Amino acid sequence: MNTELPIVPLSDAGLLAIQRSADDIGREVTDRYFDAHPECYRGDADKIRAMCKADFNHHLKFLLSAMVTATPEMFIDYAQWLKDVLVTRGLSIQHPIDSFSLMKNAINQRLDEMDRKVSTLVIDSGVNALSANEQFRGYYSIDEDKIMVASEDYTRELVSGNRAIAESYIKKSLDEGTSLIDIEVGIVQPAMYEIGRMWQQNKISVAQEHLATAISQNALARAFAMAEFADPVDKKVICACIEGNHHSLGLRMVSDAYEISGWDVNFLGADTPSHSIITQVDAEKPDVLSLSISLPHQILTLKQLISQLRTEMGGQMPAVVVGGLAFNNHQGLGSHLKIDNWYIDAKLLMDDVGK
Repeated sequence: MNTELPIVPLSDAGLLAIQRSADDIGREVTDRYFDAHPECYRGDADKIRAMCKADFNHHLKFLLSAMVTATPEMFIDYAQWLKDVLVTRGLSIQHPIDSFSLMKNAINQRLDEMDRKVSTLVIDSGVNALSANEQFRGYYSIDEDKIMVASEDYTRELVSGNRAIAESYIKKSLDEGTSLIDIEVGIVQPAMYEIGRMWQQNKISVAQEHLATAISQNALARAFAMAEFADPVDKKVICACIEGNHHSLGLRMVSDAYEISGWDVNFLGADTPSHSIITQVDAEKPDVLSLSISLPHQILTLKQLISQLRTEMGGQMPAVVVGGLAFNNHQGLGSHLKIDNWYIDAKLLMDDVGK
């Protein structure tokens, strides 16, 4: 499928028009969906409407990010992921197909001709992805040369919830002289990607996924206490997951890489409000601000945060480093943001900051 976008990204005016009308668009899409599916009225109509609204808001987040960055592949990936989630749970994909088409009609009524071209191309690419027989390539990718043999065993114990045995693989690798960062990138990261894939394909429950994350967090905390640290280098970094990103394990690995390399680290953790990040940057004056986004739709929040930071910080703006799955899978996103660098994993970052 040719997904090159021969036109400019969605304009600022177009983005604002959609954001301001989002509630109206959502109601319109839901009303049209009920008109096309009168059987909805025979069930719990209020519950179905609430579900349609939630689905619409989720679709819209990915759609807007794809349009403002002229990256239809982002919406294609989302559509393929959604299809995989539904099919593996025995659910119909007709609902999102209908919803995408209704969204296109409602959105295009509020855009000028140029922005309608962007909207049409991106949404149609999503509809085509839902309808095609192509297999989802997955959100999760990693350099296989970095994956350690113990990762498969570690994954198995995570799925089973065997905390002590899982942690034993981390400790054994440390005892054998493997560095913490190599363990994080070679054992834990691929294991957690596999856990995510297994949930997506309905092979494990949400509870199992959460338990796997908790086990890995505890294992890495214990391993961190045993790590070797470089001498202080008189540099400071603030590490934060942007607002809406609740997945902080990858950021924890990045924070470890900085701290082991001798940096002074402020770790703010998951889902940090943008205004809090700005306040902390202003107070601490770090050399680097390291930000994590896990899903492509968070690109809008990231873009707005960086713009606001540059406006408020001026010449005191720190270097901005970004990482996370969204960048790993769509490496051209950096060109749409004023960032200084991005890294696919903590190992590559440490190779730079540890010099």
